[in-house]
Amino acid sequence: MSKEKASDNDKNKKTSKNKNIKDDNNNTIATTKKEVRFSLRLKFSLAIILLVSSIITVMTYYFIQQESELLRKQILQFANREVERLAAIARESISQKDELPLVGAVQDLKNLEFIDYVYVIDTNKRIIQNFDPQMNGTIIDDDLTSKAINNTDFEKPLLVVYRDNKKNVNFYDLSLPLFHTVQKVRIGTVRLGFSEEIILNEIRKLTITILLIGSFFIVISIVGSIVLASVIIKPIKKLTEGAVIIGGGNLDHKIEIESSDELGKLANEFNQMTQRLKVAQQVEIESRIMQEQIDLAREIQEGLNPMGFYNKSGIEIKGFTRAAKGVGGDYFDYIDIDEYRVGALISDVSGKGVPASLVMVMIRTVFVSYIRRGDVQCADVVRAINDSLSADFAIDKFATLFFMIYNRSNNELSFSNAGHGPLFCYRSSLDACTLTKLEGVPIGIMEDVDYKQAKVLLNIGDIIIMYTDGVTEMRNANKDEYGQKRLKDLVVANKQLNAKELSDLIVKDVDNFRGDVPQHDDMTLLVLKRTQ
Repeated sequence: MSKEKASDNDKNKKTSKNKNIKDDNNNTIATTKKEVRFSLRLKFSLAIILLVSSIITVMTYYFIQQESELLRKQILQFANREVERLAAIARESISQKDELPLVGAVQDLKNLEFIDYVYVIDTNKRIIQNFDPQMNGTIIDDDLTSKAINNTDFEKPLLVVYRDNKKNVNFYDLSLPLFHTVQKVRIGTVRLGFSEEIILNEIRKLTITILLIGSFFIVISIVGSIVLASVIIKPIKKLTEGAVIIGGGNLDHKIEIESSDELGKLANEFNQMTQRLKVAQQVEIESRIMQEQIDLAREIQEGLNPMGFYNKSGIEIKGFTRAAKGVGGDYFDYIDIDEYRVGALISDVSGKGVPASLVMVMIRTVFVSYIRRGDVQCADVVRAINDSLSADFAIDKFATLFFMIYNRSNNELSFSNAGHGPLFCYRSSLDACTLTKLEGVPIGIMEDVDYKQAKVLLNIGDIIIMYTDGVTEMRNANKDEYGQKRLKDLVVANKQLNAKELSDLIVKDVDNFRGDVPQHDDMTLLVLKRTQ
């Protein structure tokens, strides 16, 4: 073996474990044991971690957005209050020409870190007061100042947001006009500006705080999910191990899970299932043994019926029988009584299966024993069978029976009927089938019954068809019965066939009529034909 092939074999051994088992027919079946790559514990833990992480992430994002907006509003509200406060102080200070209160108010705002600038300007855009005293008296002329000067709404500060590309942040500029307290004329404007950097810094602090809290909960969720997964998966693991043991054939194994939840119920169902499987396995074994015995009994029973083709001195006889359930109660036989006479019998025991087959064996035993006496008559044979079975029956069974004897010396066919049905005969001279009725009580019902005997002349080409009701009462999928008419038409159309060919043809035609419908009754057929 080459190294490459050896390597491939090693890989196959690592990826799967093969185990050969035997099926019911002793055939080898290869099974593969699948390895677990991702355990339920891992999947369950990851699912919980992912779920909790998603929830915390969404909540963190939501809180950051909400808190950011709230923080921005609070700072703007604070700035609005400060502008309004500064405007009130500046209005009084300028109207009364007292600069000290205004200087103090500006210095107070300068102490606030987030305030970037404060301007108190007159109507000519000249700075009256700001953070840098050296700029007092200078003119400030820009777009923001122009907008502030043009604002006449003294009740609400004007807010202008602009972008500082150098610092790459937004700036908020709030302005409010100043009116003289007595003369009610405009005397100036107050401007206050600050960047959003303070807002961003506060948002960063808030974000870090929330992320730390979220991380803490994620860690808690990881630990909790692992513990929870271990608790939940533990009984599932027991179920899996138990299923593997049971699948290996150990039906005595019990899965011990004490919980009262669905897993405990499932384990209990597993245990009950294994008990039912064990019982079913035992029943199957017993059923298989019984079936083997029935098959053997069927072979024995089939051996009791003469399956050969009788063709002697101008008489052909061929029979067929098939039980509906393994063994049955139908029976046929034919036997030479002496040099000239041959006897043929057909019987149908009520019911099916083993009880009917036992009765059939009893009928055959009595028939064979009595027929060997030599000098027998049809009525005597039927009476002897009836008396023997009536006396021995311990079960509620009876049977119909038809027995006939053909005598070559005079071509006469004598017969007796024990409730079986009419003599079905094809007459070559008429090219038609006839029915000859002879009443009689079924055997096994009562003792000391006198059975009648009748005779008919059998000509060359005549055919006797004896059958059980499993032939004419055979039903197809539409619940239609095969019937005597189909049988008559078939025999007339194939009268040239010998007894064996005609018997085979009838059986085939009945089976074709039945189709896929299961055979519901034992089926037995006996054909006798005179050829010379």
